[in-house]
Amino acid sequence: MVVPFGPGGASDAIGRALAQKFSEQWKVNTVVENKPGGEFMVGAAALATAKPDGYTMGLLTLGYVQNQIVKPSQRYNPMTDFETIGLVGSTPLALVVNGKSDISSFKDLQKRSAEDPASLTFSSCCTAMLFSVEMLKRNAGLAGAYIPYKGSVPSVNAVLGGDTVYTIDTAYSVKEFVKVGKLRALAVTMRDRIDAMPDVPNLTEVGVPGTFEMDTWYYLAFPKETPSESIEKANETLRKILSMPDIKKKFEQFVAIPTSSTPAEATKKMRYDFDRYSKLARENQLKFE
Repeated sequence: MVVPFGPGGASDAIGRALAQKFSEQWKVNTVVENKPGGEFMVGAAALATAKPDGYTMGLLTLGYVQNQIVKPSQRYNPMTDFETIGLVGSTPLALVVNGKSDISSFKDLQKRSAEDPASLTFSSCCTAMLFSVEMLKRNAGLAGAYIPYKGSVPSVNAVLGGDTVYTIDTAYSVKEFVKVGKLRALAVTMRDRIDAMPDVPNLTEVGVPGTFEMDTWYYLAFPKETPSESIEKANETLRKILSMPDIKKKFEQFVAIPTSSTPAEATKKMRYDFDRYSKLARENQLKFE
């Protein structure tokens, strides 16, 4: 299983949990290969060029779909260059600063953005997080220079170490640091508060105009031209795995919501969000090349 992220983040944890279950269900050893870099492109290339025999799959995300919108140089199109197996689940995002920062609220970050924008930097590991930051910069007046990192762990570590001022990442990647005070969560990018971080306000509560909801979701895919019987078998197995109580419990630990689907339903979701974020990108002139 190709995972286009480094070890340690939510995507890696979800990929490893699924790989273990596929091993058990198929009676073959399913190995996770972390292929971070290039905003998913390294991992996507490894998946796209793999032998289409039904034994190499990849865990891709909303961010890879968004890349197609804002990074025209992306070589492999998520909607035409792969065979979709099915949706896996989604996870909410949180905006965080260092726990010792003098920025104690979302309004403080807005104030700093207005008064001293040059002092602000933000780290990001992928397009989904970067998209969220850029939308908040435009909808809530935030400022900050973008510092890219290859994965959630180094991106979050940059805030922990004071190398950047803030980041948006999965709630899973930041919740334990928030719990012990090493990070401070200013908002979750959802319409409602989330159970894993019940004291953190949502975007409506912090007064973001034109409030939007941004999470990140995951899906499994095969290389193009993988036989249909392999796709059907993998989808059936995936849906069975996602219904298992122990996987549901693990997803809860990952602050993720398991979401099963048919291949067609997953493709429909992909195209819906492609259209949705294309509109946002056009309206806000977003381009991350």
